Amino acid sequence: MAHAPTLDPWSYQSWVRSLQRKLLATDEREELAKELLRAYGEAADQIALRPADWHMYLSLATRRALREEAGSADALQELVELHQKSVQDSLDMSLFVRCASFFLHLHAARAQSAAELPEDSTRVTDVDGAVWDVRGLIETWTGLSDTPALHANGTYAATSSLAPLVPSDDADELLSDDAVRDALRSLYAQCAYHTTQSAALWDLYLDWELRLLTQAERTPERLDLVQQVFLARLQVPHESLEDTFQRFSSFVSTYYPAEDYEETLASANKHYADALRMWRERERHEASIAAPGAALEHWTPYLSWESHRLKTLRTAKDKTHLATEEELGAALYRRALHRFGWYPLGKDAEEQVHAARPPTQAEEKAWMAKSGRKSHKMLEKEKHAARVEARALCTAPESLWLDYAALAGHAQPDATSMLDLCRAATRALPTSGRLWALYLRTLVRYQRPKAQFDEVFSDVLHSRTLADSGGGAALVAFLQARVDGERAYATLEAAVAQHVAPEDVVLYADLDRFMHIYELLVHALGEAAKLPRSEQDQSFALERYAVDWVERAARALSAAAGAEAAAGLYPLAESVWENALKAHASSVQAHLYAAQYYAQHDNDARARQLFRAGAAKHGDESKMPLLEAWVQFEHARGTIAQIEHAEGKAKAESDRLWKAWYRSMYQHESAGASAQAGEGTAPDDGATADVPMAEREAPGVAAHTEDAAAASANAPAAAPKDAASSDVPPRDAAAERAAGAAESQKRKADDLPAAEPKKGRTDAPQPARDREFSSIMVSGLPHDATEAELRHFFRECGEIYEVAGPRGVAETTPEGERTAAALVEFTERDMVAAARTRDLKRIRGFEVHIAPSYQCTLYVTNFAPDTDDAQIRARFGQYGALFDVRWPSRKFAQSRRFCYVQFVRADYAHAALAEHGVHWSEEFALQVFLSNPAHKKQRTDAHANERELYMTGLPRGAHEEQVRAFFEPHAPVEGVRLPLRPDGKSRGIAFISFHSAIDARRAMQATNSTQFLGRLVAVMLADAGRRAPARPESAEDRHARSVVVAGLPPDAQEALIQQAVEKALGPGTVKRVFWTPGRHDADAQADSLVELQDAETAGRAVLGASVEYDGRPLVLRAHTPAPKEALVPRAAARARRGRGGALGFARVHEPRAEPRADAPDRGAPKGQDQFRAMLYK
Repeated sequence: MAHAPTLDPWSYQSWVRSLQRKLLATDEREELAKELLRAYGEAADQIALRPADWHMYLSLATRRALREEAGSADALQELVELHQKSVQDSLDMSLFVRCASFFLHLHAARAQSAAELPEDSTRVTDVDGAVWDVRGLIETWTGLSDTPALHANGTYAATSSLAPLVPSDDADELLSDDAVRDALRSLYAQCAYHTTQSAALWDLYLDWELRLLTQAERTPERLDLVQQVFLARLQVPHESLEDTFQRFSSFVSTYYPAEDYEETLASANKHYADALRMWRERERHEASIAAPGAALEHWTPYLSWESHRLKTLRTAKDKTHLATEEELGAALYRRALHRFGWYPLGKDAEEQVHAARPPTQAEEKAWMAKSGRKSHKMLEKEKHAARVEARALCTAPESLWLDYAALAGHAQPDATSMLDLCRAATRALPTSGRLWALYLRTLVRYQRPKAQFDEVFSDVLHSRTLADSGGGAALVAFLQARVDGERAYATLEAAVAQHVAPEDVVLYADLDRFMHIYELLVHALGEAAKLPRSEQDQSFALERYAVDWVERAARALSAAAGAEAAAGLYPLAESVWENALKAHASSVQAHLYAAQYYAQHDNDARARQLFRAGAAKHGDESKMPLLEAWVQFEHARGTIAQIEHAEGKAKAESDRLWKAWYRSMYQHESAGASAQAGEGTAPDDGATADVPMAEREAPGVAAHTEDAAAASANAPAAAPKDAASSDVPPRDAAAERAAGAAESQKRKADDLPAAEPKKGRTDAPQPARDREFSSIMVSGLPHDATEAELRHFFRECGEIYEVAGPRGVAETTPEGERTAAALVEFTERDMVAAARTRDLKRIRGFEVHIAPSYQCTLYVTNFAPDTDDAQIRARFGQYGALFDVRWPSRKFAQSRRFCYVQFVRADYAHAALAEHGVHWSEEFALQVFLSNPAHKKQRTDAHANERELYMTGLPRGAHEEQVRAFFEPHAPVEGVRLPLRPDGKSRGIAFISFHSAIDARRAMQATNSTQFLGRLVAVMLADAGRRAPARPESAEDRHARSVVVAGLPPDAQEALIQQAVEKALGPGTVKRVFWTPGRHDADAQADSLVELQDAETAGRAVLGASVEYDGRPLVLRAHTPAPKEALVPRAAARARRGRGGALGFARVHEPRAEPRADAPDRGAPKGQDQFRAMLYK
């Protein structure tokens, strides 16, 4: 079967799978095994093989050598090189130990002995994080049972199975002691910093060295060699470091004199202590990624923490451990890439599961039945569509590879290391244009031969992989990198020819070199034009690149030889835009760029023609940028009529956009209101933080979200660009009716005498607040900075609403001076952009750092109930200076276990994301998210309860798949959750989500009160478990167990008040805290009302409790409610018309007291302010 040199992983995957299917379906396997070996060989030459494929490839190659070339030195050399190549594609430890065991067995066979390798050595994991079991891999996938046996972790099981490979002579070069030692050391060097699994290889190597030590003469040189092996390992942080030190201690006590023991261990202890400290710092992060199902989201905080640590160390004065940290960082990224850096096996989860299963007849038959029979044309169309869908799955692996390359690039690596990294990246993800572009630029950066650069470009381009699988964006990035590289090579050639530095070369001034680059750009435009219309570049990056290149050359030629000489170059640029307009006749963007070009070169007629043509286009593309440019153009160059014409077109488009926006917002708000009306309270599944959604969305408090993309799409930024300057749009009918009613009420009110304003109030309207998006964090201030200095600093950025701070923080300048930070809130969010331009400016010589406040804020939840403010500050303070920790109100609920941790810088907050998933206690896995204020605009799970079922009565041993199979016959299941107890066992309940509410109700009716695994289960809607309202308590009981806490600072927080009281009285003693922040003078003391669990606790608190808040003592006294006035019947209070009193008795009339100015209006609805005022009377 002939195959073109494609780079498409799915092509090789399909070829290999078809051969595996044939092998499993027949007993005549010899020719098919050879064909499969050839398929693996061709694939390994072009792309990275996954570890399972490498294992099968090695088994097939070893089988062929044993059957056909036993004893051949050349065959053995090929097998050695193949085993060494297998470890280059990924950091899979099963391949490393397999390669090492290959050398050890061959070395033993040469000495006519046997290498005994333990079966229960360090466990290694596969690409899914599960423990490897390689033993039956080749037989399961091919049916071949005559390959050398393997242990579960990948090591060869017996020396005898590989002994025939050893040549009778001429084997010293490969299998001597020194040759095997060098090979094992080379393997270990590549994986030494895998902190959890490198011991699997090092143990094999150490055991071999110790075996040699016992078999040969015990010379000082041999002892020193083994000691150096130990010392090198003790300098590497790893999981079994303490065991390694114990083994070294035993080695020294066994082989060295007693008087050398203490000195030897003391010299090793320094390396051991440093490595152990570095391992302890990573231990909690390692725990967060240890689970087999850990997703990339679980790895991201660890990667961010490591990157931040490296960035800090690279700029620190003490770089003692920088080299070790660099190796650890690189190894961590390689471990993550081993898990998440591959091209996907299929376009979706279903196809990926199918590709991961052996192609047995039953499996393939079921898959064909599910897919259906299709024509060849339809299959090709579906394959192309699948490759398009797979591009979204490549985004995360591509980003991970680019981050790894950036991390390695900052470490100033040698050319070989960086090129090996780029080669590995393009082999693992060959459809990524950005990774191929990085490879090309790296070849130029390290001045590799031009022929190598051309070869890489030619091979990738002619494979058509980027165009067919990567898409238009990938191909354009690759073509741009090719032109960049050619330009760099031409610059170097010109520098050598002109005897000047490369930065002094004006390349476009050389006509020959100018034309060479221009021809390359034209070739790139031609390749991009071959793409399907839907995938062509709508940003016109290559066109703009080519036109800019021509314009720069024309300017240079004009300066050197005059404008007439340069005039001949402009048609080259014009041809680029004319071709673009012809190929993209409906593109508004193409018309805009072309019009701007002609306007720049004073061809007003052509520019105006293109503006008009672009404005007349219809489609989804926004025309506002073109219309704004057109209006600007006409103001500068047009007549009054032309200006008004352009203005009219712009206004018409603006009105259309505003109407569409208001229509979408109306639909959005209507849908939100409907969802809010249908919301219910689902039973707690124990798997999420105990934080009600409504509490997370409280106004003025930043709320996190795990679906940032959806929240951003619904943010107000979706409004038209000129929203701020447009007229007030017309209201709909409902709004007009509401306005009419309001006007009628206003006219009635105008007929009455004006009421005197309340004390302390003004008639000036307060500005609307958009706190989260209108605030910035300012750090790096002098420790004694003032608010006045801040207001002066931002005087040109906009009106400041409020300033919190400046306050001293635990951060110093590089010179050791203390600094302060402040939170500055503007009246409009647009002012934040202006304020950020002041970043890195100086106040009194201090460099100021500015970031949006929400980027510095973390949402932290699911910590233990007894966690207090000091613990939060201590834990998160290690990542950077804290500005504040905000706790939620405890007035009405004590189960609100979350807080907001605000750092002084955004990078500190990102580094602190490493705490996500960390277990501060056995029962609670901490949840840490970046604050996202947009989340409170819309709940993404508003309808979730309607399509989720709650199931009780499950057997303790039930699994998710069993629950899914129970419901699948009745409706398609979207997801199943089985909450677990702290010991890992099932709680006997399950939550089952469906695609629609109809599906959920259908499944509930079919399964409720039926048998599941022999037990009767109950199934109900998840929102049907709302609790009944609690029985009201008497006011006397509440007063009896309430105390007044006096002496509080005005900026106290309810949660901190609770923590202070519970620290003195015991956990759980506080039920509610009544506190209104900001109602006291800045220098005054304040008090709060605290409701305790019972009257006995309240009495004990008043009698002798010692409570402190932030170091200041508090006073606790009994709560004595104000006496109430006697209730008077309404009839008695109502003015009577008539001469008699009730029941014929005369009434004594007393003059009515005038109402107090501050008396509340009993006819108006009461709010929270009146409620608080009542409590504090």
